[in-house]
Amino acid sequence: MTGPVLRYRNAGIEIGGRSLVRGVDLEVHRNEIVALVGESGSGKTLTALSTLGLLPPTARFTADEAVLNGHDLRGLRTEGDWRALRGSDVGIVFQEPLSSLNPVLTIGDQIGEVLRYKRGMPRRQRRTEAADLLARMHLARPAELLDEYPHQLSGGMRQRVMLAIAMAGEPSLLVADEPTTALDNSVQAQVLELIVETAEQTGVGVLFITHDLSVVAQVADRVAVMRGGEILESAPVGRLFKAPEDDYTRRLIRLAPKVPAVMRDASLAQPAPPAPKPLLELRGITKRYSAGWRGQGTLALDNVSLMVNEGETLGLVGESGSGKSSLARIVTGLARPDSGTALFDGRDLFASTDNSDLQMVFQDPFSSLNPRMRIGDSIVEPLRARGMRRGALRDRAADLLETVGLRSAMFDRLPHELSGGQRQRVGIARALSVKPRLLICDEPVSALDVSVQADILALLERLRAEFRLTTIFIAHGLDSIYSVSDRVAVMQKGRVVEEGPRDAVFGAPQHDYTRRLLGAILDSDPDNSRFRRREETL
Repeated sequence: MTGPVLRYRNAGIEIGGRSLVRGVDLEVHRNEIVALVGESGSGKTLTALSTLGLLPPTARFTADEAVLNGHDLRGLRTEGDWRALRGSDVGIVFQEPLSSLNPVLTIGDQIGEVLRYKRGMPRRQRRTEAADLLARMHLARPAELLDEYPHQLSGGMRQRVMLAIAMAGEPSLLVADEPTTALDNSVQAQVLELIVETAEQTGVGVLFITHDLSVVAQVADRVAVMRGGEILESAPVGRLFKAPEDDYTRRLIRLAPKVPAVMRDASLAQPAPPAPKPLLELRGITKRYSAGWRGQGTLALDNVSLMVNEGETLGLVGESGSGKSSLARIVTGLARPDSGTALFDGRDLFASTDNSDLQMVFQDPFSSLNPRMRIGDSIVEPLRARGMRRGALRDRAADLLETVGLRSAMFDRLPHELSGGQRQRVGIARALSVKPRLLICDEPVSALDVSVQADILALLERLRAEFRLTTIFIAHGLDSIYSVSDRVAVMQKGRVVEEGPRDAVFGAPQHDYTRRLLGAILDSDPDNSRFRRREETL
């Protein structure tokens, strides 16, 4: 087939009479990665799902032209028509593989389904081909993995399995919908390299949905920027980053968090300033999660000792499973250690019955807020438990809403009526309601769009000064750690392997693991792509 694998002309999507996508012109060619960039609600995921017929039942898709691998999508009417197209002409990799994979089927069975129905392979050949697909995804022990279940694999391994399933039908178009958003920096780099390699080796065209501009700079050939259901501009990646035409694109590029390359120069690392008074001291904290009477369980924290100075922000960084969140749960009293001591302002933290001086902002505010409780009531719930009278509660909620940049009139709204960034502001307001001295932020921006990330990080910095807060900022993204931290502690497999002033850790890392994490940072300059050499980026 000549021409693009996917071509949309004046495509639009309506749901319930509302126009959510309109006037979209889009092309994806073979062996090309086209990034569709935009914030939540911009219409990028709806546009991508329309290529697979996965729009909501009430949605209406229209276009002057909508052709996928020679098929006119406007003529597909039945589920059977779409089913014939999925897998063999277009495959998809979703953001969260654990919720996309079937938990009761083995990895081999799930790949085998595609091989059976799309390529007509007999059982014995299916197993051989499935193992070969896993090997091509650079997974160790591919033959053994066929008999394992999704929950037995890490996040990066599950995403590789999803890519193997998507490619099992030998599609012409691969849709990758935020495939690395929830992954650590080093795992993210591995998955991105694999997607680029897959495109180069198979000739598949890739429609890559993301809000991460550093990912775009690293893997995309062309970029289309969406906002409010429309494509504002489209250009080769080099041209778009060097000379963006739209103000919105310029704003996205400007707000993207960055670790300055200069801070990776060991000669420029600055000596540590004199340490202020320690507020939190952890000594020999050990925590093992039980696996039942047959097993030894998982060692989550292994003799962790750490100090947080009053008034500073300590960035706690490490890959998934390194023990960051387990440590946060112990500090806030949500879990008890097996051994070790903790002092908060000189007193035994584990012996205290009132630890309201320590509060936590969770990663997912939607799951941490009561869906049936008005946000104003959620914010002041801790104060109600302390006996504050009703009239004062509403006034305090209004003050807190305005403190975090929300209108006091939002008191009566429910969590589902708010955006992700607004919900995170509510979570911060609730944590501040009891005037804590230590605020623990557990991945507070990892799931947010780039501009919302910037807003939340700026808010945390303002509140830190306004409330004289000490902060532990937990993240696997080194860019956000760099932007807010005074000191950094690096965790690996339950241990603190390196600790020091931010500039010293970023500029002159001492541990191999820290150097590996820093080496996985994605450069936001398309000319410095580590994954693909392009003859022309303009």
